[in-house]
Amino acid sequence: MIKQLINNGIKGKYKIKDIFEDNWDDFVDEMMAKGKHIRDSIIKNVKKIIGCQEPWNGFALYECPNCHKYKHVYFTCKSRFCNTCGAKYSKDRALAISAKLLDCSHRHVVFTIPQQLRKYFAHDRSLLNVLFQAASDTITYTFNRRNKSENYVPGMICVLHTFGRDLKWNPHIHMILCEEAIGKTLKWREFKHINYEGLRKSWQYCVLKLLLEKINDPSFKLLVDQLYKNHQNGFYVNSPPIKRFSVGVINYIVRYMGRPVLAQSRITNYDGDFVSFEYTPHDSNQLITETIPVFEFIKRLIIHIPEHGFKMLRYMGFYHNRHSKYKEYMKRSKRVGPRMYEALKKVNKNWRNRIMYYFRYDPLKCLCGTFMELVELFVSPRKIKFYSLYTSRFT
Repeated sequence: MIKQLINNGIKGKYKIKDIFEDNWDDFVDEMMAKGKHIRDSIIKNVKKIIGCQEPWNGFALYECPNCHKYKHVYFTCKSRFCNTCGAKYSKDRALAISAKLLDCSHRHVVFTIPQQLRKYFAHDRSLLNVLFQAASDTITYTFNRRNKSENYVPGMICVLHTFGRDLKWNPHIHMILCEEAIGKTLKWREFKHINYEGLRKSWQYCVLKLLLEKINDPSFKLLVDQLYKNHQNGFYVNSPPIKRFSVGVINYIVRYMGRPVLAQSRITNYDGDFVSFEYTPHDSNQLITETIPVFEFIKRLIIHIPEHGFKMLRYMGFYHNRHSKYKEYMKRSKRVGPRMYEALKKVNKNWRNRIMYYFRYDPLKCLCGTFMELVELFVSPRKIKFYSLYTSRFT
């Protein structure tokens, strides 16, 4: 599709869906020829995004009762890897997270690992669970150093990102951390100050300790010794405070709590063979444009598709509904007011409400001023079956 547009001299917005549709079969053939395995979760998600909003994948048919004009609303794929569906998922999750936050200040903590460790998580994806556990252990240890007898339980909401701004493999944890914790005596205590030096060294120790328990390899033990020698100040951790709660904070959480790997607006060019995209490195404010072969572009994207059933977002500490301190957390007031929560929940309820809220028009309002009605559903992507609503009118 994109190749045809380019050959016709038509310039438009480049979509990841179309890039995959153009090149996926050839990419699979090349991987098979090289004897490389493609994970089942990758194949499943790519098939989903290729069929997203396609007629053969299903649609709803609406008709205007006044002028009898028709409108087809095609079904989406519901994949988090899809830019359209992933954006909706992110907003839904951010709203759910915001509804759980206590009425107190929070921090956004980013836990990173050095480049030498990244390949181990790519080869064995079960090791990604280590990052969640290490982040939780690090914060719990940091809080309990204040008063070991109280055994303070923090509240944490963690999400795993496996990508950097250049799309390369870079697993790290983003955490929304409550600056209050509850102890054995059920007293809440504020933790406004966090010692960065101690936090980074604790994070380094927890990660390497858990990895040594999982990886029984002499060469890895030598690497651990080398990492302790080269990173005497610990692994890098950043912990900026979050501003006072508002709708803007929800958008802030959306940005880090489930956004797609690459925003399509960052793709600047695609000619059928090469893809150009832009990004801003963390250590610079200069915008960089990188051009890579289309197969390399596909590789950089699909490596970040998680295994089926793997939870990228996890509630920990007293935010976890099975924790012993969860009941005490429920007694505290929530940060999101009922009116704000219900209003935002109504916006994300269905596709029509989202379009009305973000684009300020009703997609089911006909040009004649009458609202269209649902008359037919195509529900099967392979076997064409129609369940007509016309029959209900005569029964």
